[in-house]
Amino acid sequence: MRFILSTTALCCLIISAVSAEVADQRPPGLTGETWQFGPLNRWAYTHIREILPTKEIPNDIDRVIPIPGIEKAASDLRVRIDGDSLQLSEAMKRQYVDGILVIRDGRAIVEVYDGTLTAERTHLLWSVSKTVTGLTAASVAADGLIDLEKTVGYYVPELADSGWGGDRLRDMLDMRDSSDWTEDYDAPDSTVRRQDCADGLLTGEMCADTEVIGNYAFLPAVGHDPARKGVFEYKSGTTDVMAWVLEAATGQRFADLVSARVWKPIGAERSAGITVDVSGFTLASGGMFTTLRDIGRVGLLMVNRGKVGERQVIPAAWMDDIFEQPGDPDWTRVQLSDSEPYYRSFVWGSGDGRGTVSARGVHGQYIYVSPSSNIVIAMFSSWPNADGGAPGVGHEGAFAILQAVENAVQ
Repeated sequence: MRFILSTTALCCLIISAVSAEVADQRPPGLTGETWQFGPLNRWAYTHIREILPTKEIPNDIDRVIPIPGIEKAASDLRVRIDGDSLQLSEAMKRQYVDGILVIRDGRAIVEVYDGTLTAERTHLLWSVSKTVTGLTAASVAADGLIDLEKTVGYYVPELADSGWGGDRLRDMLDMRDSSDWTEDYDAPDSTVRRQDCADGLLTGEMCADTEVIGNYAFLPAVGHDPARKGVFEYKSGTTDVMAWVLEAATGQRFADLVSARVWKPIGAERSAGITVDVSGFTLASGGMFTTLRDIGRVGLLMVNRGKVGERQVIPAAWMDDIFEQPGDPDWTRVQLSDSEPYYRSFVWGSGDGRGTVSARGVHGQYIYVSPSSNIVIAMFSSWPNADGGAPGVGHEGAFAILQAVENAVQ
């Protein structure tokens, strides 16, 4: 049987194809100075390979594990936020959300996209990368290749005199190290912004006084603050140091460790990638990029206590330790009055009494894991700046969406 398209239908197909091609064009004004920030970041985060040097994190095309229900997942959802009933797609637009995937009891039930993100396209994870780094470290530790009681300097002599040199790996994973790192995204002189400039991932006026030397030279120069030892203070550089330790202990590059120990075992649908600085250092603190579905698979690994099918990929005891931590009595960040939050193994614990944990990244990246409801929510966003950058946009608004989605699908 032959089908003949009408002239009108054929025109619509051509227009649709051309529109898609135009929408994918590199926007004018995108440079090393502007790509991280809105509005250009919405395109940039889904086209990282076109902007920065990267290294592949291969999947195994012969061991892809489908997410049940993904082909029939709903493309929208009715949610209630702050007393208002609205479509999830509308709430996403208000928060610059590019995609949300909801998995309940191991089945995908909602998958919504916006902006330039598609099911096939990768998106920058920012600090959600840290959680993947922690899972990789768990696997390496389980094989006895690192001892969490040993220090950074033991594994990486180049860091022995740095702010991290005398810190145990256990403290590193919890960001209770004694480096004097400062994490202020709005301060050009903060360590996190100096790192951006030193590794060549940010250019322009902000970086005029910083030499591009790469992290193998930048990290050993970070200083020491003994008052911080044993106290949680969020520091991206700590994760990059941990990745360097993993490389030194195993003799493998970090991206290859992630591939072998996490990415292939979870049955990832597509290869991921990670940004690489001018010295070849892979940025474990925030450089990974993956599809929404594959980061959903990471969430499934977590909610299933480290198991994929019958295979224990990450030790169950490692995951139990994350879920069952008591609240941090010295917590200084914003918290709900009835919560007891904490930070463990590069994962944020909500301390809500239900074991809820999350991976979080600036500009609105999340894996939300609720073991009590067996729900995983993966969310990618492109906030205009690291902490929001628009009225009502930021962590509070994002968590309102995540909790509204959980409530709606239970």
